[in-house]
Amino acid sequence: MFFTFIIQARLGSKRFPNKVLNKIDNKTVLEHVISRLKNVRFKNRVIIATSNKKRDKKIIKIAKKNNCLFYAGSENNVLERFYKAAKKYKVKNLIRVSADSPFIDPKIIEKAEKIYKKNKYDYVSNIIKPSYPKGMSVEFCNFKSIKTAHYLTVSKFDKEHVTSFIYKRPDIFRIKNFKLKKSFRKYRFTVDYRKDLVLYEKLYKKICELKIKDVFSMKNLIYLVKNNDY
Repeated sequence: MFFTFIIQARLGSKRFPNKVLNKIDNKTVLEHVISRLKNVRFKNRVIIATSNKKRDKKIIKIAKKNNCLFYAGSENNVLERFYKAAKKYKVKNLIRVSADSPFIDPKIIEKAEKIYKKNKYDYVSNIIKPSYPKGMSVEFCNFKSIKTAHYLTVSKFDKEHVTSFIYKRPDIFRIKNFKLKKSFRKYRFTVDYRKDLVLYEKLYKKICELKIKDVFSMKNLIYLVKNNDY
């Protein structure tokens, strides 16, 4: 089974504009996400799904620089953007990852992939009943479900949040949420505010000092934060 990552990325965030272009150790947040996905151990490719606004041409440049596919579509109807990106590249099984999650753990993605493949679910994620830290969210979905959601939903919320129509309808879709035995939701590794970059810069510097930058995990990050060891 072949998978396609679709990273939604745009520069028009009201809370923190241009956040994915900000850098951690001389590499943009978006490039960190791409780099982490390259450590996943199953066959895949990456599509950057951005908007067709002029400002988001910078996102496309990053996609090209990092040998990623790209699609530019609706800025606000992100579900439509996902659907059209997946349709353009004939995607059968997609993985949704956020562009503001520079430390996403490949092992979590691999865990979700095993659940998805083994049980033939339409949708698998760790976000319905969240126990993972923010910035460690992953969603697996088949194209048929994205297509169904795109054509059936009329909700502005669903169009903005892409998969909400799917996971709210277990009567239509086969859904699975996986979680940790102990919740680590109080930790966060997503870029929401400028101050987050200060912390993540320190964390990444420590990770580099420990020589684990290519293989560091969620557990490594939690340990460093919990013990103030950064």
